[in-house]
Amino acid sequence: MTSSLNQYAEDCALGISHIHGLRSNILLDDPFDVVIIGSGAAGAVAADTFVRAGLRTLLLEEGVRLKASAKNADVDAQAGHALAGNSTQGWNPRGWPWSTRNLGGGTVFYGGASFRYTDFDFDPSERIRVDGLPVKWPINASDLAPFYNEIESSLSIDHAGFESRRRQAPNTLSLPAEHLWEGALRLGLSPRPTPVAIDRSRCDHCSLCIAAQCTRGAKSDVVNSLLGPLADMPNLLLLTGVKAVALTQEKCTHASAVQCMDTITGQISSVRGHRFVLACNAIQTAALLLRSITPYAPGGLGNEHDMVGRGLCMKLSEYSQGMVNADRQLINDHPIGYRGPFSTVCTLDYYLDERCPTGVGGLIYEAKHDDWSLLQGDGLVLRVETILADHPSLGNRIRLSSSTDSWGLPRLMIDYTKNPQDLARLAYMVERSADWLTFAGARDIQHQVSNFAMGSTHLHGTCRAGDDPRTSVVDRDGKLHSLDNVYVVDGSYMPYPGGVNPTLTIQANALRIARQIARDATGHASASQAAQPCSN
Repeated sequence: MTSSLNQYAEDCALGISHIHGLRSNILLDDPFDVVIIGSGAAGAVAADTFVRAGLRTLLLEEGVRLKASAKNADVDAQAGHALAGNSTQGWNPRGWPWSTRNLGGGTVFYGGASFRYTDFDFDPSERIRVDGLPVKWPINASDLAPFYNEIESSLSIDHAGFESRRRQAPNTLSLPAEHLWEGALRLGLSPRPTPVAIDRSRCDHCSLCIAAQCTRGAKSDVVNSLLGPLADMPNLLLLTGVKAVALTQEKCTHASAVQCMDTITGQISSVRGHRFVLACNAIQTAALLLRSITPYAPGGLGNEHDMVGRGLCMKLSEYSQGMVNADRQLINDHPIGYRGPFSTVCTLDYYLDERCPTGVGGLIYEAKHDDWSLLQGDGLVLRVETILADHPSLGNRIRLSSSTDSWGLPRLMIDYTKNPQDLARLAYMVERSADWLTFAGARDIQHQVSNFAMGSTHLHGTCRAGDDPRTSVVDRDGKLHSLDNVYVVDGSYMPYPGGVNPTLTIQANALRIARQIARDATGHASASQAAQPCSN
C-alpha cells in the first residue's frame, strides 16, 4: 500500500516531537492523557491547549507535512474521493470528503477569511425550522466572545477594523476591491474590510494568497502559528501519515483506544488514551464514529439514536465576475493590484433580508481567482462569491458504503439533496452579487457554480450539539452524550451552519471545549495525586 502524496512531503520533521508513520521505536504503550485526531483548524487549537497545560498529548494526522512548494491542487489530486449524491439521482464517485489532507488541514491553503458568527447564527429558530433537528446552538455568541478575542489576537485578525463601519476605504484593499467598495457605497450598502488571519506587517503581497502556502509566515495557518512552536515540546507526540481507523471500548461508557493505520505500510497499531478529541472535519469525524463498531455500540459510537452523520451542511455558494476598463500599467503600478489576501472587502447587508426567500440571505465578498493566467487579459476582473447557510436536514448525512476503499475500509457516502428553498435563496443572492458588480462599473457579468453538493471545504453538523440525545450527538461541551471521554471540536458540532466562513468559529469553540477538558484533566490528576498514600 503506497501514498503518492509523499512526493509532496517535507523530508525534515517539524520538530523533535514529530514522526512520520508508525515506526517500531515509537512508545505507544502507556495511555496518553489526550489523543487528538486531525491537525487542522480545530485539532491544532486543541493540541496547543493540552500541551501547554502539561498533558501528555498525541496528535494524529493522516496526511503529510507538506513541502513549501506544494500547491492545493497537488494535494487534492492525490486524495481519495467519496460517493456523492442520493438514492434518487444516483451516486457520483468524485465526491469530496476533505478540506485538504495534510498537516494543518485546509488552513495552509485557505484565504484566511475569519468571521465571527452573528447572534442569529447561534439561534436562527425564528426563521429556520426543521423537523426533527433543533437549529438553536446550546451556546451563544457571548459564550464564545472571549475565545473569539483570543484566537483573533493570536492569529492577527483585525475584528475591530471589520466592525468599524467606516465609509472611507482602508489602504488594505486590492485594486478590484477599491472598485467594489465604491460600488457598494453607490448601491447604498455598507462595505467592510474582510477580516483575515494575516499578519500584515509580514505580508508583502507576493501572490494571490489562496491555494498556495505562505512562505513568509504572514498567513496564520496552524502549522506556523500553533504546531511549529509545539513541535519540540516533550509532552507532545505528533504522528503524520497515520490514519485513525476506529475507536475501541472495554466498557460501555468509555473509549479505551484508537486503532491506527500507517498509510504507507498498512501496519495497524492500537493506541490507548484517557480522552479522545475528534477534529477530522464534519465528514471524517462522523465516518470515524460510524466505523467504531463495538459490542457496546453496534451502530457506531454515539449513534444510539441514529444521529451520527445526520444534519450534514456544506453551505451554498456561487461566484460572479465582471470586467471594468483599466490600463494594464495601472494594475501593475497599484501597491496591491490583484495580489495579497484572497478577499479584502465584503458586505453583510443581505444577511437577513425580507426580500430573500425565508428572509435569510448571506454574505457576499471579494473572491479573487487563484490562477494568475485568468487575470492577464484586458481590463480589471472583479470577482465576488456569495455564501449562504443551507437548511439542516435529517436526510442529508454521511453514510458508510458496502464497497471499500484502497485501505479496505468502507467508502464514504455524501448523501445530500439540495433544498428548493435554498436554491431560491441562492438565486436571489446571485442577483445581489450582480447588482454589486454593476454598481462597481463592471460589464459582461458571468456566474460560476461551485458544485457544493459534491462536497465542500465548509462542513458542518454531522455530530450536532444539543441537550437532547435523541436529536443530537454531543452536549454543549462537545462530549458525546453516551461516552464520558470522547469529544468533538470541529464543524461537526454545529447545529446550524451559519452564513459566513466557519473557521474562526470552529477555532474559538475548539478553544472553549479544550480549556474545559484541560481543567477537568488537570483537576482529576491533582485529586488522584492528593489521594495517593505517602511512602516511607
